[in-house]
Amino acid sequence: MKKNNEDNNKGNKMDFNDDGKISFWEMFPYWFDKLRIFPRVFISVYIYMFYNVANWFMLLPEPNNAQAGLVSVVVGAGAAWFGLYVNSTGKGVETVKYNEKNVKSTKKNQIG
Repeated sequence: MKKNNEDNNKGNKMDFNDDGKISFWEMFPYWFDKLRIFPRVFISVYIYMFYNVANWFMLLPEPNNAQAGLVSVVVGAGAAWFGLYVNSTGKGVETVKYNEKNVKSTKKNQIG
């Protein structure tokens, strides 16, 4: 039975060292991409920055054009980043065997 599992994993793109097993470090990039960790952290940092910039600007007694321009750039950058985040798409369907379990990603048919 062990030989059969090794034959099934031989053509697997995720098994980088061809030992018949997919380790945590071989699986990590797949899940990092699937869970979209980097974009979520980046948008969270932007929300925090936007909140602080908006509060700073509202507390100014007499804001000038340069300060208003800074707020405008921060808001515009956020709109561009959010548009890229929402409109990004996946690569397709992949099936990966991990410790005798099938993990399937159906990004083509996914809504949102």
